[in-house]
Amino acid sequence: MTFKNNLFKKNVLRIAGIIVTFAVAGLMIGSPAHAQTTVGGGGASFSALLMQECAKDFNASAGSGGYVVQYASVGSSGGLRGFANGTYAFGGTDSAYSSNKPTFPWTYVPISGGGIAIPVNLKGTNGRPIGGSINISQENLAKIFAGQIPTWNNSALKKDNERIWKLMPNTPVTVVYRADGSGTTNNFLQYLNAWRPDIFSKVQNDMSTAFIGGVPPVNSISGPQNAGVMGQVAMRDGAIGYVDLGDAIKANATVANIQNAKGQFVKATISSIAKNLSEQTNVSSEGIVLLNYNVNSDGVYPIGIFTYALLRVGSKTPASLGSNAFVKYLIQTCGSQRAMSIGYVPLEGKILAVANNLLARAES
Repeated sequence: MTFKNNLFKKNVLRIAGIIVTFAVAGLMIGSPAHAQTTVGGGGASFSALLMQECAKDFNASAGSGGYVVQYASVGSSGGLRGFANGTYAFGGTDSAYSSNKPTFPWTYVPISGGGIAIPVNLKGTNGRPIGGSINISQENLAKIFAGQIPTWNNSALKKDNERIWKLMPNTPVTVVYRADGSGTTNNFLQYLNAWRPDIFSKVQNDMSTAFIGGVPPVNSISGPQNAGVMGQVAMRDGAIGYVDLGDAIKANATVANIQNAKGQFVKATISSIAKNLSEQTNVSSEGIVLLNYNVNSDGVYPIGIFTYALLRVGSKTPASLGSNAFVKYLIQTCGSQRAMSIGYVPLEGKILAVANNLLARAES
């Protein structure tokens, strides 16, 4: 009796094991694990902080769908080029294509707003930093970057800085500009060109050839990407540059007050930039915001910027689907939740509607 009971138990266990084995195998065959897909993007350093922070959030979110997004900060020129030649599944740029556009269907999609801050590293005659107290008019900003104002106590700056004039030192001005092809440069040149086209007649991604005569002034030095410009400014007393607000905040930099169309001198902050961007409603058929540098409202910081993603239209490859999912998350979730804390302005109103329509076109 005992022998029969043991044999019965062994047969039951053997049969159960076979059933479990087939059940597991069936699950494996019928429901394969979803493999992760790496989605590589690259481009504008202006949007790099936003892209990278939102990519971290997206990759960790339940709605990532197995896509793992990575973004390389290589400058807008690198993003435009890399997207067109297929190096990147999606691109990042602050400027439009001027040539060598992609041969496949594609679109711009606005993803965020921001501003170009003017960091100034300057010690006053009292030995203390005064860069955050300096006022710079539209005309003087153009002259400074053209090398036409060689020292910080130059008489051209006196009218706008009467309050602190006794503190303005005889320190030489060092102009710091982007070494690489940059949408930040393109937008900064758009602003300078709007006020002084006789000084800065070219609007392009390359700053080194945009100066008078196509040659950088003798009191200038370049730095790679926005972080490189910020680093060069931080190392030199008397230096001035142009960077996105996020990099200025990250570096705890002092930034100058820039004159707006109403004649007010305004510091770059999320609030003052948002006042500017809320009045920017002129959008091209391609999705590029055509900026107005003459917004005549109180408290407006005048040098605004929009940054864009580049997406394929109608592509159903895993990389394209992942790119679309990430950009949707960036615009509709991360942008509104995280942008302001790291120096960006979330899309709203007409520009947000345009962005969603262009994203829908990419997904079609």
